[in-house]
Amino acid sequence: MAHDDDQIRALKAKYGEQAIEQVLRMHPGDFSAVMSWRDEMDPQYTRLNLEFSYGGLMRRGVLDERTRLLVLIAQCAAMGEMEYLESAMRAALNGIVTPRDLLEILLQTSVYVGMPKINRAARLFHGIVTELGRMSELTATQPPAEGRNAERNLEAERGTWRVADERFPTREAMLKKYGWHGISAGLRLQPTHHAETVTRLDRVDQNFLKFWLDFIYAGLYVRGVLDDKTRLLCVVGVCIALDEMAQGENHVRAALLFGATAREVQEVAVQSTQYWGMPRCMRAMVILERALKEQGREAELTDTQLPLPLQ
Repeated sequence: MAHDDDQIRALKAKYGEQAIEQVLRMHPGDFSAVMSWRDEMDPQYTRLNLEFSYGGLMRRGVLDERTRLLVLIAQCAAMGEMEYLESAMRAALNGIVTPRDLLEILLQTSVYVGMPKINRAARLFHGIVTELGRMSELTATQPPAEGRNAERNLEAERGTWRVADERFPTREAMLKKYGWHGISAGLRLQPTHHAETVTRLDRVDQNFLKFWLDFIYAGLYVRGVLDDKTRLLCVVGVCIALDEMAQGENHVRAALLFGATAREVQEVAVQSTQYWGMPRCMRAMVILERALKEQGREAELTDTQLPLPLQ
């Protein structure tokens, strides 16, 4: 979309080129609307906001741009924040994120917020992709309707389970009762709580447990569109946005287990301060530090700090 070149030059002169360029990238369709009210009503706040967010946090580089935008898109969808979601989607589709990956993070987020919010987000996405003439990129990359469980092997997956036998003494019985595909995926992906959740739901609602295992663990979590590390970083972001840190702690630990660095997990919280405020993000940082301390890994944060910005 064309922008007013004179306005852009004036804003760069007033607030700095790097910050304004980042606003242009993040808001390719509504740059003027994003900037106009700030600049007109309170230039000092505008300067502070630009230096903190667009000229500062968004340029830290701890998370690659693709991951940072996927986390933000998942968070906006989870919070029902449709205006910013549209800007983030358009920025992501501008050569950084494929339509398939963007749709996938919306579908994965449905696990945490349900269908009404995801329906709104998916309709918005459908409109954008149609407008851009990129629907063929989705139809050409559809996963098989029956899923990918036919490609999996129980005996091969046993070696990936991260739950000791004594923590799940009913495991073999549960595999026979509910089918192995969902329970196996959970034992690989969620060693902190999957066995306990399966045991509890088997006790109180076995009918729901079967639907839950088939939809989430035997279905969504093994689609293979996004790698586990990226998906889990997005889930951490969603939990931060929702201020749901009981589940958030499980996913912080899982993200560390599946290859995310301590610095990357913390960066999800750091980036989230711009959108969802400081309190919930600070709670996530405390949880991360606790998990690292338990594992003797505190140095992975203390020894990897970014340099102070130039004054």
